Amino acid sequence: MTDPRHLLLVGTGPGLGAAIARRFAREGCRLTLVARSEETIATIAQELRAAETDVAVVQADAGDPERLRAALSPLVAAPDAPGVVIYNAALMSFDDLLTVSPEQLADAYAVDVIGGVLTAQLAVPAMRAAGGGTLLFTGGGFADALPATFATLSLGKVALRAAATMLARQLRDDDIHAGSLTILGQIAAGTPFDPDSIADAYWAICNERPDAWREEYRFEGAAEPAASTS
Repeated sequence: MTDPRHLLLVGTGPGLGAAIARRFAREGCRLTLVARSEETIATIAQELRAAETDVAVVQADAGDPERLRAALSPLVAAPDAPGVVIYNAALMSFDDLLTVSPEQLADAYAVDVIGGVLTAQLAVPAMRAAGGGTLLFTGGGFADALPATFATLSLGKVALRAAATMLARQLRDDDIHAGSLTILGQIAAGTPFDPDSIADAYWAICNERPDAWREEYRFEGAAEPAASTS
């Protein structure tokens, strides 16, 4: 069985990832935070544990399929496997299609898309067995704008949105809420794209009734940025 109050967050950094972790912790959820380096999230993990949140930190590179599989397989096989999974990993780099190397394209695709698909492959069997679950992916406005100077990230966000849409259609009859949240602006504290506001949106999506589920959600900026909990 899965635990609907156990969040698995793949791609936990000091910005949006930390905000999502704090938001779900405030609701009393158990957290498993996955990051390429444990040092990256040591501060947020310590902060959450001090507030008596049940937090596990798992070191894994979302762009390394075998290591990601090794890290996540025990989690999804446990009796209290995560009932909510958010894939928030992405590889940010300035590049363009006329100069980017095949190796750079492959490395970006591994993080931006393959890691997300693999996470779904690992998490869904337990959700199906439990009769439901939530599987969400962080998208971005680059999938719409396609800026030439963020070529690999733009391609990745297009493909990730397509993957999330396919999963949403495939899994709806299993009562699994799959989809993507497209963030249509630059994430920055104190702005309409404050990470705490986006984390609020994630919490709201996770608590929607099935008749309100969408394949893609679009975050266009909060009218009033959330009060920072940093």
